[in-house]
Amino acid sequence: MLLASSVLLFGLLVACTAQQDAGTAVPDNTGNPESTQNNSNHSIAEKQNSSRDIASTYPKTDLTDSMTIDSVHEDPSIRAEQKTDQGTLLMIANGKEERGHLNVSSTQGQEGDLTFQSNYSIVYKYDGQNKVLLDLPAYLFVRPSDQNITFEKVGFKDAEVFVLTPQYQTGHGLEGFVFAIDKQNGEAFPLEIVKKDHVSKTLLYSETAPTLRIEDEGLVIHPPVGAGTPEEDMKDVIYKLDLSRKQLIAE
Repeated sequence: MLLASSVLLFGLLVACTAQQDAGTAVPDNTGNPESTQNNSNHSIAEKQNSSRDIASTYPKTDLTDSMTIDSVHEDPSIRAEQKTDQGTLLMIANGKEERGHLNVSSTQGQEGDLTFQSNYSIVYKYDGQNKVLLDLPAYLFVRPSDQNITFEKVGFKDAEVFVLTPQYQTGHGLEGFVFAIDKQNGEAFPLEIVKKDHVSKTLLYSETAPTLRIEDEGLVIHPPVGAGTPEEDMKDVIYKLDLSRKQLIAE
């Protein structure tokens, strides 16, 4: 399955490169803002929603009735891109991407915010190869603009660690996907989050205090706090990196 996904993504990334060489606007690995903006405004196969009746081909979510699909893009698009010391991290749509907007405000965004949904993958380009780190099927997220998302970098001694948080607000804390690149061998992989013997694929942290920092080789985060949160769960959490287990483990 991983091999097939990697082969598909290699074709998509080659197609992106070919489009760049032909002068079409697909984001390049330089982070050129003009390239990013052009990719948002142009598509070879785009269906404009003049009658506001485009139906989603993805499963219904709690946002479906609160949003309108404005266009469907068939070309591969890049939603996030981050150069690292050794390669490039990408969040790329595998084929069809539905783009729209919120009709009403909610905990996940404000009225008029943009919506994006596709079968996304997180890919690491390194030494001429493309490695799929994580698949996000039918993933829907809301952003205040169509600018490319950034990976937040935190520096450990033995690895570069990057946090990608596509959904910018939820009302119950931000959920970031975490990836590490081993400084010694250049290997990239997703990190599991371990807290109180619970293993998760995402790092949950505060929307009101979202800054991530490293202290004494530990990742310090502010946990989300809401009504009824126990006092002991309001304290900062420190995660230690275990490269051998590919985990961030809460102390």
